[in-house]
Amino acid sequence: MIKDKKKKKVSSEGLSTKEKMLARKKQLESKGNGSGLVYPKEGTLRMRIKSPGDDQELGIEIIQFYLGGNLGGVISPATFDEPCPFMEKYQELKNSKDEDDKELAKNLVPRRRYVIGGIIYSDEKGSKVDYEGKDKGVLVPRSVYQDIIDLYLDEDEAGDMTDPKTGYDIKVIRSGSGKLDTTYSARACKPTKLDKKYQGTIDLEGIVRSQIKSYDELEELLAKFLNEDHGGDDDEDDKPKKKAKKKGIHRDHYMEDDEPKKKKKKRYKSDI
Repeated sequence: MIKDKKKKKVSSEGLSTKEKMLARKKQLESKGNGSGLVYPKEGTLRMRIKSPGDDQELGIEIIQFYLGGNLGGVISPATFDEPCPFMEKYQELKNSKDEDDKELAKNLVPRRRYVIGGIIYSDEKGSKVDYEGKDKGVLVPRSVYQDIIDLYLDEDEAGDMTDPKTGYDIKVIRSGSGKLDTTYSARACKPTKLDKKYQGTIDLEGIVRSQIKSYDELEELLAKFLNEDHGGDDDEDDKPKKKAKKKGIHRDHYMEDDEPKKKKKKRYKSDI
């Protein structure tokens, strides 16, 4: 007698179609749209922050452009002081004497956000890890990062949350969903020992860099953004345009037909 060696997934046995669909819905909603970064949704996200390394800040300040509509937001290479077509266009529009350009610049203002990283839990109690226990980056606003800094510096009540033995989980709480009624905060959980298989440092910079598109890809997104109606006149094509430089990801990587101008070194972060 030949036995059927095919194994059924235990998690799917005994569940109705509705239960399976509800479980999948919850899983998809917690995945941050499948990207390398997790975006806190309304409610509570529990995580264990991991250190990027000795003497390293726990988070990375990123520069983001929110384009709205289907374009969403993009992380700028200017985060790492590298060439970015969005930053270049923003500076060009902001410094223009044309009032329409200045108005358009208001729709392209760079924003500061912060990325912290570590282990994400699938529930508020921290009983089960999400994403198979893989390190993830979490995009948070300044208010949450300030809360985390305050907790870290409060050695009497909280202290270093990244310590695998004496550290603690963090709850990132988001209330509201609209632009004007959304608030964020971060709270400390009771100290707990982190499982050995999740201990160690996190490559936070690598996670952030994996989400940054190439210069050419960003140029394409910028073109789509500029072609949308932002309330100004559609006479952009009538204006003389400067020849765009073809730049790669790295600052000094230029095409041979372009003479690199190394005199001015842009300091993006100081401009916003």
